[in-house]
Amino acid sequence: MTIVMVGHKGVPSRSGGIERHVEELSASLVMRGLRVVSFDRKWYVGDEPPVRGVLRRFSYGIRTKHLDAISHTFTALILARREKPDIIHIHGVGPSLLAPIARILHPRARVISTFHCVDRAHAKWGRFARLMLYAGEAFACTFAHRTITVSDGLANYCLNKYECQSTVIPNGVRIKTGASTDHLHAFGLAPNKYFAMVTRLIPHKNVHVAIEAHKLLAERRPELAKEYPLVIVGGSAYTDDYAAELQRFANLYPNVIMTGEQHGDILLALQEHAGAHMSVSSSEGMSISLLESMAMSRPVIVSDIPENIEVVEQDALIVPTNDVASMSRAMECLLDMNSEERESMGMRLCKRVMNKHDWDVIARQTHELYEEALKLGV
Repeated sequence: MTIVMVGHKGVPSRSGGIERHVEELSASLVMRGLRVVSFDRKWYVGDEPPVRGVLRRFSYGIRTKHLDAISHTFTALILARREKPDIIHIHGVGPSLLAPIARILHPRARVISTFHCVDRAHAKWGRFARLMLYAGEAFACTFAHRTITVSDGLANYCLNKYECQSTVIPNGVRIKTGASTDHLHAFGLAPNKYFAMVTRLIPHKNVHVAIEAHKLLAERRPELAKEYPLVIVGGSAYTDDYAAELQRFANLYPNVIMTGEQHGDILLALQEHAGAHMSVSSSEGMSISLLESMAMSRPVIVSDIPENIEVVEQDALIVPTNDVASMSRAMECLLDMNSEERESMGMRLCKRVMNKHDWDVIARQTHELYEEALKLGV
């Protein structure tokens, strides 16, 4: 069986939850004996080699905020004809605008769309882009032979909004441990002595809210805030103005450290050795960085959106979305716990994520869905 992956930027992942999802899913499907072709964007993968048996092809497009994804997906669908795919797997609601085109260009293939997130809710998009993303949602739920959602919340959204009975296959996690603490020295950090936010710098991720919460903590407990700085790991995603605004905040407040985008062992070290992680977005599909922090047995503070609560249930500190005061109190509460309490929270979260978010299980479920789709009539 030949599977063609389109819509993502490329693998291996450099940033972005969809890219991490496609990388891990593709590699796991290869381990199951499938032929997986990833259409990557040259500007994203650079000179990085393909990963774990996944075949790479390059798509072509217009690298702008609004045209990058759709133009690369379009050329990928045309170029994929030479692969004679059995499955065209489109990732994201924006690229799913081309689901009808995929069916026309590949009449013998089955089109699968993964609904990763309600992208139109993100503040970085203007009115026209949100309209197109709205249409992409409808197309993902209408023109794909099968629609996958990564959380129960998204499944309910698709059912209520589009009367689409999707298949829930969550994001997974496969994480290394044992990263050297030496990587922390460049940022002036000590192990277990900082809050970490690993995220793209996009307004709905609420990095600005976390900074304000930490500043509020500094007003009450200045020494504690100094001892446990807030570390922001990530870069812009066509959101340079917002990233620059955050940097201005950081320049005026000494207890925030912005590392920029990090990869490999440095990223792993920043994740693994954090005292706690924060995932306080106002919108998510299912945060892979949250799953990774849980897999590393790190305590977490999360916003109360359904997609976060579905993952952590009652084993994390949950705060109302965009509530600076509550977030600041949660930071203080976590730091006032003793080490045994924090360790216990981390272990419960690790057990939870390992039980429900195994990539090998996810690959099996996806493979079964492919087989089911292939049995459908055209």
